[in-house]
Amino acid sequence: MQPLSARPRSRSLPRLVATALLPALLMPPLIPGSAIAAGADGSAEQERPEHGKSEGVKPEAGKAESAKQDDLQGFDPQRSVTRHSLPLPDGALAYTATAEFLPLRDGVKEEVAARIFTVTYTADPKTPAGGPRPVTFVFNGGPGAASAYMHLGAAGPKVVAFGPDGALPAPPARLVDNPDSWLAFTDLVFIDPVGTGFSRAVKPDETEKRFWSVEGDARSMAEIVRLWLTRNGRWSSPTFLAGESYGGFRIAKMADELIEQVGLAVNGLILVSPVVDFAAIDEDGILGPAWKLPSMAASAAALGRTAGTPEQAAESAERFALGAYLTGLAGLDYGRLDAAQDVFAEVARVTGLPVETVRRQRGRVPMGVFTRELLRDRGRVLSIYDGTFTAPDPDPGAARLPFDPFLKGTVPTYTTAFAAYAHDALAVRAESPYRLLSDRVNRNWDWPRMTVPSAVDALQTALTLQPALRVLIVHGRTDLITPYMASRWVASRLELPEGERGRVSVTVHPGGHMMYTRAEGRAALAADARALIAESLRAR
Repeated sequence: MQPLSARPRSRSLPRLVATALLPALLMPPLIPGSAIAAGADGSAEQERPEHGKSEGVKPEAGKAESAKQDDLQGFDPQRSVTRHSLPLPDGALAYTATAEFLPLRDGVKEEVAARIFTVTYTADPKTPAGGPRPVTFVFNGGPGAASAYMHLGAAGPKVVAFGPDGALPAPPARLVDNPDSWLAFTDLVFIDPVGTGFSRAVKPDETEKRFWSVEGDARSMAEIVRLWLTRNGRWSSPTFLAGESYGGFRIAKMADELIEQVGLAVNGLILVSPVVDFAAIDEDGILGPAWKLPSMAASAAALGRTAGTPEQAAESAERFALGAYLTGLAGLDYGRLDAAQDVFAEVARVTGLPVETVRRQRGRVPMGVFTRELLRDRGRVLSIYDGTFTAPDPDPGAARLPFDPFLKGTVPTYTTAFAAYAHDALAVRAESPYRLLSDRVNRNWDWPRMTVPSAVDALQTALTLQPALRVLIVHGRTDLITPYMASRWVASRLELPEGERGRVSVTVHPGGHMMYTRAEGRAALAADARALIAESLRAR
C-alpha cells in the first residue's frame, strides 16, 4: 500500500467510508436503554437462573475452575446456561446456549480492562463420531457494531422475520426458528467487541480507546478467542472465523494475529459483505467507481430503470467497467468533455441515470448521487446497503440524505429483538443498554494515519503460513457500500500457485449488504458457509 500524498486525505478516506459502513458498517445514534419487547420465542427446556443468580445449570469442570478464578479476582461472568431444541429438516437439534462475560486483561499487571459479552451455542452431543465439532467465532462490523446482525439475521438458531422481499418488519420484530442456522454444522460463538452490545471497558475513559484501533481490536478479539478455547477445552476443534462488513476486515487481521501471538492457525475464514482493502472502494480513485458500477446496474434493473434482469445487467456492467470505462476515466480531459460523451452515455445506460447527471459527475457517479437521483421523479431514495430497498425522500432539497433508510430502520428492529431474546430465551439479566451500533466507538476509532487501511497483507500471510486455510467471501449483488467486484479484484491479486487458487472463493447472491434479510439469501449464505467448513475439514 503506497502512502497518500497528503495526510488529511489519508485520514478522511477510512473515516468517511466507515461512517457510511457500520453493521454491517454503522452510524445511527445509540439506543438509550435496554428495551425489552415481546416476540422472542424462548424455545424448549430452558433452565433459567433463579433470582438473578448467574448459573442456570451446573458448569462443567473446566468452566467451574474458571468461575472460581474469576470470583477470586472479583470478576462476575454473569453466566447463564439454557437448553433448547431447533427443528430442522433432518430432525430436531438439541443445543445448549451459554451467555456470559469474559474478562479481557491488559497491561503489565494483566488486570481486567474490559468485560466482553459472548453467546455460545453448542450442539448436543458435543463430540460426534467424526471427532471434535468445529467452532466458529462470529463478528459484525462497524467499527462499532455488535454481533446481533449475524446472530439474529443469519447464523443463530433464531432469526428476525423480515418481509418476503426483505422489507423491515412491523415492531416489535418477531423471532422465528432459523432453518438455515449454522449450528447444524458448527458450534457458534458470537462476540461483541469493547463498547458494543453489552461489552464494556472497566474504566471507559481510561482504557477503552486502546481497543479502538485496527491493531488493538484484532489483538483483543484474538485474545478472547484464545481464552474461550482454553476455558472450554476446545483447542482440538477445527476453528473458523466469520465476520460481516468491517468484521471481514477484522477476521483477516485476526487470522494473522492468532498465528503470531497465540500460535493458532484457523481452518477457514468466512467474510460476509466485507471491505478487505479500503482503497478498492475509494470513489475518488479510478478502481472504486468501476467496482461499484455493476452493483448500480443490478439495482437499476431490479427497479425497472434499465433492461434485463439484475444479474444480466450486472454482467454487462462488469464488461464495461473492466474495459472502456476504466480507460475512459484514465484518459478523461476535463477541457474536452465532449470526447468522453460515449463513455458518459454508456454509464447513463448502465445506471439508469440521465446522461447530464453522469456528465456533471465527470463519469464518476458517487453512491450518494445514485441513491438520491435514480428515483427522484417518484420522490423516493435508495439504500446504500441494498439498492433495491427504497423509501420516501425525507428532505428532497437537502444536499445529502440525513440517514440511510434501511440501516437506520434495522436499529430498533434488531435492538428490540435481541433485548427480548436475551431476556426471555437466554435468561440474561442486564440493565445496561444494548449498543447495537455505537457512534462513540466509530467516532473515536484510531485509523492508520499515513496509509489507507488494508487487510490484504494479513490475509496473504495467513494463506501462506496455513496451507490448508480456506477463505470464502460472500456478497449481495445490489450491495452499494461494499461491492462484490472489489472483493473479486482483491482475491485475484492474492499470491497463490495455480493449483491453490481455489482456496479463496467469491460468491454473489441476490440481495444487498445484509442479503440474509431475505430467506433465499440467508439459505444461500448458509450453504456457502457449510461448503467452506466441509471442504476445510476434508483438507485436514
